[in-house]
Amino acid sequence: MSRPLTRASLRPATAALATLAAVLGCSSPSGTSPSMDASDGDGITASGGVSGSGGTTASGGASGSGGTTASGGRPGSGGARPAGGASGSGGTTASGGASGSGGTPGSAGAGGCTPDYACKPTAPSTGDYYADCVARVNQFRACVCLPPLARWTEGESCADMDAAYDPSHSAHAGFVAGICSPEGNAQDECPGYSSETQVVSLCIQQMFDEGPPPTADCTGDCYQMHGHYINMTNTRYTKIACGIATVSGKVTAVQDLQ
Repeated sequence: MSRPLTRASLRPATAALATLAAVLGCSSPSGTSPSMDASDGDGITASGGVSGSGGTTASGGASGSGGTTASGGRPGSGGARPAGGASGSGGTTASGGASGSGGTPGSAGAGGCTPDYACKPTAPSTGDYYADCVARVNQFRACVCLPPLARWTEGESCADMDAAYDPSHSAHAGFVAGICSPEGNAQDECPGYSSETQVVSLCIQQMFDEGPPPTADCTGDCYQMHGHYINMTNTRYTKIACGIATVSGKVTAVQDLQ
């Protein structure tokens, strides 16, 4: 499959979440957890930084805590180059994936399934991050009447490498640079979280909470707002590889979709 055109990233914060979406950039989620690209999340940002408390900013780098980011695909396949890195702590980022596909408002699945965009299922907690991460994404796909993604074990080693590489560079840096393979066609990222549990329970929930885009053609500012949701509900993907790394006491996690 071709490289993604857009990406997104999130971060957790102890006070609130911030959302940042920029073509090949990153942002932070909102909420009340200590770290996610959302560590302690405060506010929502459109392309860059999260405000200190609840506010939204149009541009700039993500703050030390909180926020989610959306960023496009790798150079050479339609995606713009990254704009903005993940903040030091918190947030999730999404990268890749065709915009506007999957989980549009009002759509019903097979068998009369009615999408639930306010879905808040209990997060799995088996002690196996890789299995729990896949199961968590599939919980939300089920919420909007989509089939589950298969666990892509062949991509997990590369996903781990991206998670270890990005904290000293920027969200999606490893994915964009192609530091390993197989990379997948899209990537969501949770940089700077406090624990694996927080990544699974908070970060991925925050991605889903972005909700479906208002139109099928969702690019630019629209993708910045809905990029993570778009990636995780994209009907073109059939499998997912989760990766994770702890750098300087903070957990960064990625989800590569193929």
